[in-house]
Amino acid sequence: MENDFLYEQYQHQIQLKNFGIEAQVKLRHANILVIGLGGLGCPAIQYLSAIGIGRIGIMDGDTVSLSNLHRQILYTYQDIGQLKTSVVEKKILGLNPSTKITLYTDFITQHNAFDIISNYEIVLDCTDNFKARYIINDACYLLNKPLVFGAVFQYEGQVSIFNHGKDAVNYRDLFPYSPKENESPNCMQTGVYNIATAIIGTLQASEAIKLITGIGETLTNKLLTFHSLNISSYTIDLTKNKLSNKEMPSSRKEFESYSYDQFCGINSSLSDDISAEEFDQLIQSDDVQIIDIRNENELPKIKNIQSIQIPLASLHENIHLLDKQKKIILFCHSGIRTQTAIELLHDDYQMSNVSHLKGGIIKWLDFKSKKND
Repeated sequence: MENDFLYEQYQHQIQLKNFGIEAQVKLRHANILVIGLGGLGCPAIQYLSAIGIGRIGIMDGDTVSLSNLHRQILYTYQDIGQLKTSVVEKKILGLNPSTKITLYTDFITQHNAFDIISNYEIVLDCTDNFKARYIINDACYLLNKPLVFGAVFQYEGQVSIFNHGKDAVNYRDLFPYSPKENESPNCMQTGVYNIATAIIGTLQASEAIKLITGIGETLTNKLLTFHSLNISSYTIDLTKNKLSNKEMPSSRKEFESYSYDQFCGINSSLSDDISAEEFDQLIQSDDVQIIDIRNENELPKIKNIQSIQIPLASLHENIHLLDKQKKIILFCHSGIRTQTAIELLHDDYQMSNVSHLKGGIIKWLDFKSKKND
């Protein structure tokens, strides 16, 4: 009965030489995690679902913005402001209702990577920053999970399979040392060709499919580089690098305490404290978003500030409410919890536009009282 259903939907690939119903059944029972729902993740998940992958995890903490639309082709104008995971789930279930989708509405971090990645057979790294790539690589290495890597720079892209096969290499064998934050421009600075992201994302899906079904030759321990302007490509063999283990965490405990910010040269100076006087001036600005991270029943109630209340305990669930285009100022009662919140936003969501009211709201109220005397 299962084979009859599979054949009706997937007959054009089942008929392929060396594919057949056996490969289709393998796909149906496979599970894959796609991390990053941008220019690479969008085409990758479309083809993974269309070909019949049974369960797909999708992970991204971002919302859709206008600048995404030229290359992240699952989204439309109507999706702007919505969580990418929610939009992708709806679109993919429309394409293939038999696909089981699991949503993770956070960015990948060293604190959530182990528990999430451990549930999947294969991981696709479709992220766009070095910190996330090292976190994903290290977790996959420690969990012994095949990792399908993809990256794009302007008109060029790369694909590889790490942590798979004999003498398996990993991302650190290719890049034992991370470029520093100011040494590697991103697509916001240099631009990116949307056709390149489409091709690399699709190739990542293809490599995952080959891993599952056993058809063809994979990019295990190889790096494919594709140039879209002259439609050329070349593949090089990768070997173990004696430098790769110098910084590699050797256990989950080491992994979760590892300083990826320091390794990737990310400025750990989160932001300057905002004094009560500065806060009093900034709350009038249209370029500032004020976030109250106190619990809903906490006193004193603040009536003269346009703020959004997001208790610290629910910050993860409401991250989409933060406006990345504005300067974000957090406040709590005395300024202690906001420091924890800033660290969380920096480490888990790579947000650097966040400050906090030093001394908390009681400091500002004291300032206002003295000012009015």
